[in-house]
This record gives sequence, C-alpha cells and structure tokens, in this order.
Amino acid sequence: MAPQSIDPGRLRVRFALEEWASAPDGQGGFTDMWTHVAHVWGMVASSRATDPLRAGAGEQVTERTIVLRADPRVRPAMGLVAGSDRFVIQTVHDEEMGGRHLRCIATSEVPQ
Repeated sequence: MAPQSIDPGRLRVRFALEEWASAPDGQGGFTDMWTHVAHVWGMVASSRATDPLRAGAGEQVTERTIVLRADPRVRPAMGLVAGSDRFVIQTVHDEEMGGRHLRCIATSEVPQ
C-alpha cells in the first residue's frame, strides 16, 4: 500500500508528548509518573477496536492511528495527551521516508 500524502493543514491537534520517568519520592524511594517532553502537532487519522487475550481474559483495546509532525524525540512507550484524551504510543513509523511526518499506532489509556 502506497503512503498517502498528508496535508500539513490537517495537523490541528496540539499533543503534549510525555515520557514515563522515575522521580525521588522524598522518602528514599521513587515514584513513577508521566513527565512533559514537548508539544507536537498532529491528527487522529483512524481507529479500530481489538480484543486481545490478556491473562486468559478478553479486554477491548482501542487503537488509534495518529499522524504527527516529525520530531526525533517521539518513540514507542511515550504518551500523547490532548485535552482529556491520553494515548500510549506502540509503534512509530516514517511512512513517507521524508522526515516530515510520523505515523504512530497508539492505544487509548483509561484514567485510573
């Protein structure tokens, strides 16, 4: 399948790019939390639901295809936040191989 050309004017969503990091908790240990890295512009291109088996139980997962303006800091396991929506990046791919856009497959993260 040939890559589709992306109109830069469609990248209207401002995502906060975050990474999972450990920080001292002040009691000799560490706490894990999302920390801000940068803001990137993008769009949610498509979505699909899957039912992977995890520990013998089905759990519906919504995968989103998110197209971002290329940034070398974007990599798998990072988070993207737009408003109340939070996504965890699973894969990153420069589909056009031109260094302008990144196509990411991300899963929706449910707040706990």
